[in-house]
Amino acid sequence: MSEIPVEILELPKQLRQLFTGMLPEAVVDQQEQRESNFLSRALAAYAVHKLAGCSIEDAANSVVDGGGDGGIDAIYYAATSSTFFVVQSKYVANGQGEPELGDVTKFKTGLENLLQGKFDAFKQNEKWRKRLPQIEVQIKETVQVCPVLVYSGIQTVSEDRLRLFEDLKQRFSAEDDYLDVRLCNLTTVYDWLTGADLGFGAEQVELTLLKPGWLKKPYETVFGLLPLKDLANLYMQHGKRLVAANIRAYKGSTEVNEQILTTIQEEPESFFYLNNGLTAYCDRLVVNNLDRGNPDFKRITAYRVSIVNGAQTLGSVAQYFQNSGDAEPEGYVFVKMISLQRCENDRAFAERITRSTNFQNQISSRDFVALDEQQARIAQQLLLSGIVYHYKDAADTPDPDESNFTLQEATVASACLTKGENLDDFCARIVANRASLWSMEVIDTAKNAGVSRYSLVFRADRSARTVWRAVQVHRLVSQVMQENGKASTGVRKAFFENACWVLLAVVFIQLKLEQGNDIQLNDDEKTKVSQYTVELAERLWRVCDEQGYTSQEQLQLVFSDVGNCRRLRAGLLKQLADDPILS
Repeated sequence: MSEIPVEILELPKQLRQLFTGMLPEAVVDQQEQRESNFLSRALAAYAVHKLAGCSIEDAANSVVDGGGDGGIDAIYYAATSSTFFVVQSKYVANGQGEPELGDVTKFKTGLENLLQGKFDAFKQNEKWRKRLPQIEVQIKETVQVCPVLVYSGIQTVSEDRLRLFEDLKQRFSAEDDYLDVRLCNLTTVYDWLTGADLGFGAEQVELTLLKPGWLKKPYETVFGLLPLKDLANLYMQHGKRLVAANIRAYKGSTEVNEQILTTIQEEPESFFYLNNGLTAYCDRLVVNNLDRGNPDFKRITAYRVSIVNGAQTLGSVAQYFQNSGDAEPEGYVFVKMISLQRCENDRAFAERITRSTNFQNQISSRDFVALDEQQARIAQQLLLSGIVYHYKDAADTPDPDESNFTLQEATVASACLTKGENLDDFCARIVANRASLWSMEVIDTAKNAGVSRYSLVFRADRSARTVWRAVQVHRLVSQVMQENGKASTGVRKAFFENACWVLLAVVFIQLKLEQGNDIQLNDDEKTKVSQYTVELAERLWRVCDEQGYTSQEQLQLVFSDVGNCRRLRAGLLKQLADDPILS
C-alpha cells in the first residue's frame, strides 16, 4: 500500500474553510460522496482563484460543474489579461493517482466545443445556459485560453492524458501560445496553500541609493549607500521575507552582532567602512528614468528581492532602531542589488551568489545546508499540519516541542534511519563528529561514488512526515537513555550517554514507527517506543559486556568507532532474532 502523501492531510480542511457556504453541497445520500463532490468543485474554484488572481467569491461563481457541463467544472474570464481559464478538477482522497482517462477525454471534447463555438453542447447545464451570452462575446475577445487540469494526486499526468492536450495544441495553437495548458497536481495545490509558489523575497522594494554605480551588462546591478534608517525601515516593511533565501536568519546576540550594534551607537559615521554591507538579488530591477544620469542618487524599484549576504547586519540595524527611541544616527551601509532577469539559469546563479558572498564570513557546513531544496521541502510539507521545521539558525527559534523541531534533530534521526553499511558509520559520527553528516563533499567509495554524506542522510525520496515521525521516536529514545544515565554512575552512565544512536537505529529497524500515516505518534506508539527502549537498552548493555566493552572507561571512544558500532548492532540484532522482545 502506497504511503498517503502528507500534502493531502490538511487539504480538505483548507478547502472547506475557503468555500463552505460559497459552493452548494451535493444532494446525494452518502456523506463520503457528498464530501468528495464538494471538494472537487472547491478544488476547481481554488485553481481559478490562484491562476486568474480573482477573489474567492468570483472563483466560487466560476464553478459550472453538473450535468451537461462538457467535462468542464469551472470557467472564468480574466478581463485584465483577456484570458479564459477552463478547469477540470478531481479530488482524490488518498492523494494517489490522477484523473481517469475517460474524464480527461470528456474535458478535451468540451474544450473543442468551446474553442469552435459549439455552445449548444452546454445548454443542458443551467449554469452554462445563464452565462453563454456573455461567454460568446468574451471568447471572441480572448487573447489566450488556459485549460487547467487540477487534481489532488501526487503523481504527474500520464502519457496518454498528455497526448490529448498535445492534440488540442496542434489543432488550435500550433504556431502560438493561444492555448496554455496547466497541469496542477497535489504538489502544485499544496504550494498554493503554503505560498511556496510565490518563492522567496519581498515582492516589491523601493530604495534610494546614494553615490550610486550602475552596471548594465552582463547582469544589471546597482550599488551605492543606503542610510541606516532606510535599512531599518526596509526590515519593518518586509520582515523575514527579505532574508528567506539566506543561509541563516538573524542570530540575535552574538559577538559579531554586538560589534555591529556598538558601531551604530558609538560611531555611525564609520559604519560604512567597518561593515561588509549587503548583497541582494532580485527578479527585475528598474531605475527611475529621472535618475538615469544622476551621479548623486538613484531611486530604484526591485521586484522579488532577497538579501543573501548581510542578514546579521540587517537584523542588528533593525533591532537598534526599534529600541533607540528618537535617536537616529546618521550612518550608511553599502548595498549591492543584482538583477537575475538576464540569467539563463537564474536559480543556479542566485545560489552561486549566495554561496560566494558568504564564504568571507564564519560559515559552517551546517549553514550551507539551509540552501538545499530538501530542507525547504521538508519544512513546506509539514507547515499546514502545524509542524514548524527550523532548519536555519535564527534568534527566535523556539525550543523543540510537539510542533517545532530543528535541523540537528532531523539530522540525527535521518542518519539513524539509514540502511546498509553507512548506518554504522553515521552512528559513530553522531558521537565523534556530528557536523560531518552535513558534508556535501562527494564520497569516493565504490558503493557511494558520486554522492555526498549529506545526501545520504537527507534522501530526496524520504517524506517530510517520515522525518518528523522519526524525530519523535528519537526524542523518546533519547529521553529514556538520558533518564537512565542520570540514575547511573561510572561505565554504565557512560553507556547510556553514548549508546543512544546504535540503539535508536535498532528501534527503527524493529518497530518501523517512522512509516505511519499520521503526522503525530499516538499515545500507544509513544508507550511502545519507551517500553521497548528500556528493554532494548538492557539487551545492548549485555552485548557490550559480552564483547568486553563494559570494562573500558572510555565508552565514548567505543561508540565513536565504526567497527564497534557494527559489531554491537549485529550482536543486538542476533540476540533479538534468538529471543524477540516483541511477540
